[in-house]
Amino acid sequence: MLTRLNALFKIFFIFFISTLSYAETMNTTLDNGLKVVIKKDSRAPVVTSHLWYKIGSGDEQNGITGISHALEHMMFKGTEKFPGSKFSDQVEKFGGSENAFTSRDYTAYYQTVPKSFLEDVIKMESDRMKNLQLKKSDFIKEIEVIKEERRLRTDDQSEAIAYEKLHATAFVNNPYHNPVIGWMEDLETMEVEDLQVWYDRWYSPNNATVVIVGDVDIKKTLQLVKKYYGPIKTMQLPVRKDKKEPKQFGTKLADLKIDGKQPYLIFGYKVPSLASSDMNYKDCFALYVLSSILSYGDNSRLSKELIRQKKVAYAVDSSYSLFARNDSLFLVDASPVSGINLKNLEKEIESILYSYKKSMVTKRDLDKILAQVIAYEVYQQDSLFYQAYVYGMTSTTVGSIDIIKKFTDYVGSVTSQDIMSVAKKYFVPTNKTVAYVNK
Repeated sequence: MLTRLNALFKIFFIFFISTLSYAETMNTTLDNGLKVVIKKDSRAPVVTSHLWYKIGSGDEQNGITGISHALEHMMFKGTEKFPGSKFSDQVEKFGGSENAFTSRDYTAYYQTVPKSFLEDVIKMESDRMKNLQLKKSDFIKEIEVIKEERRLRTDDQSEAIAYEKLHATAFVNNPYHNPVIGWMEDLETMEVEDLQVWYDRWYSPNNATVVIVGDVDIKKTLQLVKKYYGPIKTMQLPVRKDKKEPKQFGTKLADLKIDGKQPYLIFGYKVPSLASSDMNYKDCFALYVLSSILSYGDNSRLSKELIRQKKVAYAVDSSYSLFARNDSLFLVDASPVSGINLKNLEKEIESILYSYKKSMVTKRDLDKILAQVIAYEVYQQDSLFYQAYVYGMTSTTVGSIDIIKKFTDYVGSVTSQDIMSVAKKYFVPTNKTVAYVNK
């Protein structure tokens, strides 16, 4: 589970480079509060249009967990102008593709189409910002789809269960306590009226960012955005109160017994993110670089020592959510080879993590990470989707896309002392939560 997530995060982060050199980028805000980012990339006559809402499972409360994800599903059920599946049918007729995704921090919708159909998808997406028809008959069917999704992707997957239980154990008050898909108990009692309240409360231009990347004329595209989104009225959004995590007094443990599943280990240390209040960027980028040193590539330290040299694991990975809206976890997960005890494997990993409290990272390792970030710049720029993803994610979580231009500078400024400092500060028992999966 973590390995797959980490692979995605690393693809996303690789975009944060010193300049986006292929073409011009425009960043503005409409009078109604809608943020707009448009980037011209004319290498193909294609465009991707994203709409990001600053609302996710991290904004939910007990009793309605999973509502952001449920609303994402229901957004495809139609409006008066585009009833039922007409939205999706139209995108297909255009020769395009579409989808949506929900996380702890945001919900996003996107279409990728030939450039001649850009106005059409802007028109349709802006329409369902305020005109979604939430019908009970649709919801009754869709909630069953969501419950089955939870069974298949979480309840039947030991790694996913461990990941979920780890966060639920680590965080008491932090909004990342709950899973994105929601607890099954809340899905069982969810009503379509709950979704209507959520939609009316959060789906507003002043809680959203439009990102358009592709073969476009920036001025004309901005006029299209103003034409369709501009008339939508701004709303008074609910006050988001910070939910601070209470002091932790020792290592927390989730010891899971799952019949028929292979042993699995995942543990995490509470760490800040770029969006955490009163947080300087130095610690965050040091944690990012350290995670890359530990697990980026086959020759990373965790793979080299635990898989190839000591042969105590057949899979091992680390991950850090640099762009979360709240404090998050620095995660390490591993699957032991047959006969290796999970606690012994945990000690092997900890010895590597704790070594950074005493030993300096070499300049060679730091230079390698920076080189990898720069080397992947051109390759990753080939994807319009991921360019738009990065703009949408940074605008929604950090509040600005400016950090994109400075990303390699921040990575390059990380020193061995910075890494030693964060290892000492955060890799301590009172920050740690561990989850074991045993047969």
